[in-house]
Amino acid sequence: MEKVNKIRLLLLHGPNLNLLGRREQRFYGTLTLEEINAAVRQEAGRLGVAIDCHQTNHEGALIDLIHSAEGNYQGIIINPGALAHYSLALRDALAETELPVIEVHLSNIYARENFRRRSVIAPVVKGQISGLGHQGYLLAVRALAGEEGASFQPQEPPGPPCWPSGEPPEHRLRGIRGATAAIANDEAKILEATAALLEQMVTANAVAKEDIAAVIFSLTSDLNAVFPAKAARQMGWTQVPLFCCTEVDVPGALPGCIRVLMLAHTSRRPDQISHVYLGEAASLRR
Repeated sequence: MEKVNKIRLLLLHGPNLNLLGRREQRFYGTLTLEEINAAVRQEAGRLGVAIDCHQTNHEGALIDLIHSAEGNYQGIIINPGALAHYSLALRDALAETELPVIEVHLSNIYARENFRRRSVIAPVVKGQISGLGHQGYLLAVRALAGEEGASFQPQEPPGPPCWPSGEPPEHRLRGIRGATAAIANDEAKILEATAALLEQMVTANAVAKEDIAAVIFSLTSDLNAVFPAKAARQMGWTQVPLFCCTEVDVPGALPGCIRVLMLAHTSRRPDQISHVYLGEAASLRR
């Protein structure tokens, strides 16, 4: 027997998200907007939920869709794009709706530029999912699938965090390891692999650019088309000391390998650090 859709959700994509798949892939991934919407619809169908997807580059159009949502939908998922950081009009529209709203960002906005680390949307929505790529949309669908008929009353932003000791955790300098493999001794391939690795390392450990003390890169001797540090410079790490070197040529070592040691200030303990190994380099660590 076919499932009856009792819940209908509204998915809103903001400015520039129509460029997904070719826009800054190290932050936003390689999936197009159409591919993301298809994955969301598939997940919604699995849960017996109906979902309508809209993308617009216009702030007013987003606000109109939010205004018309009540009575037609039981929840809203929104990726506001850059509007999240400054649009008070969009914030006010979301604050007025009684529908539960989840804010989604493909990249970890708290590990990027300073202006991206504040969302004016976050205080008036049910929750925020940031840095999990397109999986964030799927998680939002699952979260709202059980929210039929629910209303959400936004609360005032919480005050300063209360740490058990009365003081925030002490930041210490920690080492974060990472490795990946380039598919060819080609400048573009090396920089692409390095950028993806660096992005994963900072995202997995919630490290801001300003907290990075230094980064050391090493390459196997078969990679010499470019210094991998160039990828970090292209990511805007202009004030971070970088160093590149060639690995000891050990027999049987993984070819085409790029290793990274990132030194960063963090409140995480050593056992909380997430070391990152991508592609064929995943075989280097469990």
